Amino acid sequence: MAADRPRLETRMRSAFGIKRIPFGKDLEPDELFLTDSFSQSTDRLRYLLDRRGIGAVFGAPGTGKSTLLRAFLGGLTKAAYSVCYVSHSTCAVLDLFREIARGFQLEPRYRKADVIREVKQRIIKLSRGQKVQPVLIVDDAHLLPTHVLDDLRLLTSFDGDSRDELTMVLCGHPQLESNLRLAINEALAQRIVLRVRTRSLHADEVDGYLRFRLERAGRTAKLFLPDAVEAIARAARGIPRLVDRLAEHSMLIALRSKRTEIDADIVTDAIDEVDP
Repeated sequence: MAADRPRLETRMRSAFGIKRIPFGKDLEPDELFLTDSFSQSTDRLRYLLDRRGIGAVFGAPGTGKSTLLRAFLGGLTKAAYSVCYVSHSTCAVLDLFREIARGFQLEPRYRKADVIREVKQRIIKLSRGQKVQPVLIVDDAHLLPTHVLDDLRLLTSFDGDSRDELTMVLCGHPQLESNLRLAINEALAQRIVLRVRTRSLHADEVDGYLRFRLERAGRTAKLFLPDAVEAIARAARGIPRLVDRLAEHSMLIALRSKRTEIDADIVTDAIDEVDP
């Protein structure tokens, strides 16, 4: 009976000798595939912490911006850092600042000027009084109206713009970089200490990425044949999110056809399913 049939995930684990699905996004910091580019990016964000100020992370969808932020934030202890993460970037400007206030454990007021003042006071209290470094992450910042970006600059100005108390990271698609070039955002753009750009995997990195993810899931034997790796790298354009989707669909097709290895023909079928 169908009710007695093992679940698809169970069958996949049994067929491929894995302990869990290898291409999910719920990764622990020690499960990240560290390319030279990724390691350099995390180093630059940690430098921003030491220096304080504004940083920006740009990247096309699926190139690992969220993964980079998780790795960056994963190394911050609650005793030393107070982190506010916001991603409601399509909301009104007052709602955004109220969300930031809540992220720094404040009950916000109802006027923008009051909220900004209270957030800045909270930042000073954390930084100077409690010796805790405040960190603000604004994800999906490419969705923010251009005037809101300039308003965010107000949170970074202290003592006549002579001190940096807050570390702020703006993260978004390449459109964010274009928005920062607009005249209205020139003052903000000039204050950006460093810019990080995430990139796709190189063709020779895709094979290592696939093997790494499979090993973390419990499989040491090779699963994707060289022509399959080449087909995935080409179709996914090296974008990790698309590599994951094609690899997972390829495994499902291989399971369905009772194949123990994955070749380019299986990947071609997966491409038709995924249409990356």
